[in-house]
Amino acid sequence: MAHIQATTPAEESPEGSISQSKEYPEKMADLEHDVEKTPTLGLGTTQVLETDLDRAGYHRQLGRRQIMMMTFGAGIGTGLWVGTGSALHYAGPGGVAVVYSIVAYLVYTQYMSVGEMSAYKPIHGGFIRQASEYVDPALGFAVGINFWFSWVMIIPAEITAAISVLNFWPSARDFPIAAYISIIFVGCALVNVFPVRFYGRIEYCMSFVKIIAIFAMIFFMFIMTSGGIKATHGPIEFRYWKHPGAFRNGAKGIGKAFIQAGFSFGGGEHIAVIAGEAKNPRRTIKKTIGPVFWRMVTFFVVNVWLVGMCVNPDDERLVSASGTLRSPFVIAIQDAGVPWLAHVLNVFIFIAVVSCNITSFYVASRSLTALADINLIPKFFGRKDSRGRPYVSLIICSVLGGGLTYLNCNSSSAVVYNWFSSLVGIAALFQWASLYISHIRFRRGLKAQGIDYRRLPFRNWGAPIPQYIGLLICALFLGFEFYLAVWPFGAKSSAKNFFATFLACPLFFFDYFVYKLVRKTKIVKAAEMDFSTARPFDDEDERRALEKARGGEEKEKISMFQHLKNLVFG
Repeated sequence: MAHIQATTPAEESPEGSISQSKEYPEKMADLEHDVEKTPTLGLGTTQVLETDLDRAGYHRQLGRRQIMMMTFGAGIGTGLWVGTGSALHYAGPGGVAVVYSIVAYLVYTQYMSVGEMSAYKPIHGGFIRQASEYVDPALGFAVGINFWFSWVMIIPAEITAAISVLNFWPSARDFPIAAYISIIFVGCALVNVFPVRFYGRIEYCMSFVKIIAIFAMIFFMFIMTSGGIKATHGPIEFRYWKHPGAFRNGAKGIGKAFIQAGFSFGGGEHIAVIAGEAKNPRRTIKKTIGPVFWRMVTFFVVNVWLVGMCVNPDDERLVSASGTLRSPFVIAIQDAGVPWLAHVLNVFIFIAVVSCNITSFYVASRSLTALADINLIPKFFGRKDSRGRPYVSLIICSVLGGGLTYLNCNSSSAVVYNWFSSLVGIAALFQWASLYISHIRFRRGLKAQGIDYRRLPFRNWGAPIPQYIGLLICALFLGFEFYLAVWPFGAKSSAKNFFATFLACPLFFFDYFVYKLVRKTKIVKAAEMDFSTARPFDDEDERRALEKARGGEEKEKISMFQHLKNLVFG
């Protein structure tokens, strides 16, 4: 039996995460009697240990369905409903289909990496903590700041997008922008003021609405491209792949589409961030990874393929129209001659944007808190109230995100906002690459400490080969972005355009090296990685296995309908 540390539970310090249990004296004999017959993972201690798993102050109030919907909600916003139009225009139907399929692979690898690491140690800090503990604290800091700032910037981006969605109706255009900003901002922020369980329920309902809208559009566009609508004068199918062509603008078009795809998809980081507030975290994460990924791939990849069939990439509305009038989905509906459906879809898009904005507050505040909880920034930023709400970070994110939103009220201030938002540009590349590196290092740590990866509660099949492929693809697309920064679309090369496109890259490395020099951090050795916080979860798994072996836990019978319902709705 492999051990992570040489010390026994009784030798752990009182301040440590593990202490010898006094709550289960009647079960001790049973556990010790059956220990040789019980499968173990890592330490596999024979005693039921208690640990302050919530010592960061969070309350575990989120169930599997809520987490699935929260992760789903974070990835479905204006990036899908509106942004895919510009990707289609610049890359063509074939280019956008290829790019979104490649990004789907990157996201799949990311979900699997996050799932394996977070299921083993489902504690607060998420992928920021994983980068810090398995690679280098400096990388954890750089990734955390990068991730936090990205989601702070999504707050004003989604509020601005919500206003543009409302402008679809002429009667709504006379309302003052500042008033719109205030109403949407306050409403989204208030949801995050309540206990996290309330936020989870709100996000579950809003994401349920998104699922209905996406399914409706998939069926509508399938009927449209098949010739089931009179206005198309017969089947469309791959008409636009032939003329004006499947691929446009070469490497520039691919790079442009990748930026949009990276912003649209969202990633598995959210599951790692939420893990610290999940009920039965190991079982929850294990049952969440697969369904969330397949739903996102189905909704993104299938929709993008259908959009490429139904909408002409030469349509100027994709880039020149305002708000949701440039959404390829709205354009498809208008071309099909069903104007009332465009109004209904616009309502769904507004709900999706608001949902994504609510999630922005949650993810931004939790990532800033995570940086404080693992001592990468001062502890002050991680303060929480008695209900586990990180009020300091929530206030900071709200003030910063809300303040940047009001910059859009006049044209001169909007320039400042555009420069801030440009920093987010290629941030997703660094987050994904850091996750791949963390997982590669995680596996090396397990091997160095004699822990069999085949006994993990959730296993990433094929690792680390998919992670290396993912790193290679990230490097390739980083090259595309550099190319676009130097030779942009429809403009001359300039320092202004270069920094507006590529500034996130040097800033990421600036954060990493400055923190490394100031704190004098070192690459974490595989043999010194801390897996001790996984011990109480191992003990809980052993206890469940013993109860199941003795017939104390009967397997629940689930019908085929229930399986399908769980797959789609959580």
